[in-house]
Parts: sequence; C-alpha cells; structure tokens
Amino acid sequence: MLGYSLQSPVFLGKLSKETPHDLIARYESIESFLSSLRSGGIDSIEIRILPRGADERSYRDLIKIVWDMGFQLTVHGHVAGEHPGETFVEAYPSMRYILNHFHEYQEGLTMTLHAFEAKQGNREELRRRTVGLLREWSSMLQADDLPIRLALENNRRKSSKADPGDCIDGVLSMVNEVSSPYVGICWDMGHYYSNLLTASKLEFPPEEPLMKLPPSAFLESAYHTHIHGLGPSGTHNALTERNSLPLEHYVDALKQANYQGVYNLELTLDKFDADRSMSDHIAASVQRLKEAKA
Repeated sequence: MLGYSLQSPVFLGKLSKETPHDLIARYESIESFLSSLRSGGIDSIEIRILPRGADERSYRDLIKIVWDMGFQLTVHGHVAGEHPGETFVEAYPSMRYILNHFHEYQEGLTMTLHAFEAKQGNREELRRRTVGLLREWSSMLQADDLPIRLALENNRRKSSKADPGDCIDGVLSMVNEVSSPYVGICWDMGHYYSNLLTASKLEFPPEEPLMKLPPSAFLESAYHTHIHGLGPSGTHNALTERNSLPLEHYVDALKQANYQGVYNLELTLDKFDADRSMSDHIAASVQRLKEAKA
C-alpha cells in the first residue's frame, strides 16, 4: 500500500503557507487534491503531526473525508505533553475520534513517533524516557485490546539537539528493549540517507548513490516508512531526481525483510524545485514509488 502525509495545518483548514493552496499542491480544494492522490495510486493518508494535546474536534471533518474517500489512515504522533491516565485515550486525548471510529474503516492503525529530544539534554536520560513511554503505551494498548502499532522513527542527526533516535542503532536498541509486538520501527529513508551523506562528508546526493543498508534486524522490525528525497533545500524533497534517494534499493531490502506496512511519502511541498509544478513533482514521486514496489 502507498501512502502520503498531509501536514497538520491542512486538517485545521489552512491550505496555504507562502502562496495560495501551496500545502495541497495548489489544487482548488482538499477533495480535488485527495482525488488526484487516489487516482494516482495512494491508498493511505497520514496525519503529519497530531500533537497529544490538540483539539481532536478540529481534525474530525477531514479525517472523515479521508475515510469516506476510501483511504486508510495513519498518524504521525508526538511524545511530548503531560496527559496522565490509565488508558491510551487518556494518555493521547487527541486520538479520541480516531479510536472511536477507525474500526469502521480499517482493521488496525499505525502511529509513528520520534524519541524524546532536547536542545540541551542528556542523551541517555532521553533514551530512558522514550523506552519508558513506549512500554507504558504498549501496555495500555494491550490492556485496551487496541490493534494499534507504534513505530519509532529514526531521525536526522543534528548538532543542535540531543536525540537518542538520530541513528539506526539507537532506534533499534530502544525497540529491542521495549520488546513488545505493539512497538516497531518507522524507517525514514530520507533521514537515513541524509546521515549517510553527512558521514561521508557529502553536502548533496552523489550521482552514484551510497548503497549501505540498515541491518536486517532493523528492516525486519519495520512497521511503517517515511519516504522523501534529498536536494539543495535539504530533506523531504520529491523523488523526481533519481539520485535524490536510492529508493529502489531500499524498497527491495524491505521486500526481502517481508515488510507488510505502508510505503508512505512524506514530502514538504515548498522545498520542491520550481522547474516543475508541485503536482507534477508529486505525481512523479508516486509513480516512481509505485514502480519500485511493483
């Protein structure tokens, strides 16, 4: 299944950032944008991001449109926030509407999460908090008998932050320590490739891609993916340029690991090159992903 991430302002009715409707590729309406994605082969929509303390009523209308148009839903969640409780809906109140209705449209649900991070913080303490939260939430999901899987995402390494999830080994070790079927990995291919380029002292993607892969244990634990290319403006670019990401190599590796999750595009439209329209870049990215998965 192919997926596409919609940024959270769109769910709140804000379709424009810098220019009119640039958050929906300048389509006239969100419905027309979603219809284009559907006809292109997208079957799943991700909310990017749903904070724990957000007003869930503000997200309802578009979530229902997404479901009614035949899409499945995934959620890019967030660990920050103080919401004590004994059930998952108490710990994550903005998920209430989704939890009450997702079973009408799909069998299960995947939520991607970043580890706790901080501009000034102790990496080991952030790791401990992340493992603790994942254990707590997985126990809640099991107690509530909810078919929801949590996917811990590998992040891009940044010198300005302490982040125990900014490398493959860090994510894998946290998931292994939690040791729950409710907790797996979201492989962010763009972040992974960005870290490879940084380690190789490359500012931009080379014409001949770097072919190193994460270990098989990481790939076999993958529940979800975030897929985006690299370009002059950084990460979350379209896949239009072949060297933006060794996509086909990565998809083949997931196939060999018997990956069953969504191949999800996570693109930031205002980062695209202006040589083509936003809609053309998206269509080219979807088509390339479709061919890689075939």
